[in-house]
Amino acid sequence: MIQIDSSLNGYQTTLYKLETALKPIGFSIGGGWEYDHGYFDYPLSKEGCYYYIRLPFTATEGELDREGVEVKLGTPFLLGHQYEDGVDKDGEIGNISASFNQFQSPKDSDTEEIPEEYEKLGITIIKRAELAVQVN
Repeated sequence: MIQIDSSLNGYQTTLYKLETALKPIGFSIGGGWEYDHGYFDYPLSKEGCYYYIRLPFTATEGELDREGVEVKLGTPFLLGHQYEDGVDKDGEIGNISASFNQFQSPKDSDTEEIPEEYEKLGITIIKRAELAVQVN
């Protein structure tokens, strides 16, 4: 994981305004959100190791499933996640859980090393996000 210095850190607005600004440039709300926090994700690579930018946010007023919720952004960071190719040899055939757990565990779930090209690209995309939400 590599943190990216940004004027986005500490920025407060509504979740709606953030979505309106960030979705057109490629960010989406990741599936791991809770009622009090979540992440905007931007995929950088989907081959072998998934590299992406993660922009954390926390609800400051209201809950994320409510209209008009106010949020505060955290420090953006780059993250790599490597999946194992192939089918899990320990998957339980005939069990419904096997259909959800058919892939092997990751070799290195959160890879420490992020190639320089993705670091540079991540910084560029965060600068684009700063312009999109008009952080000064």
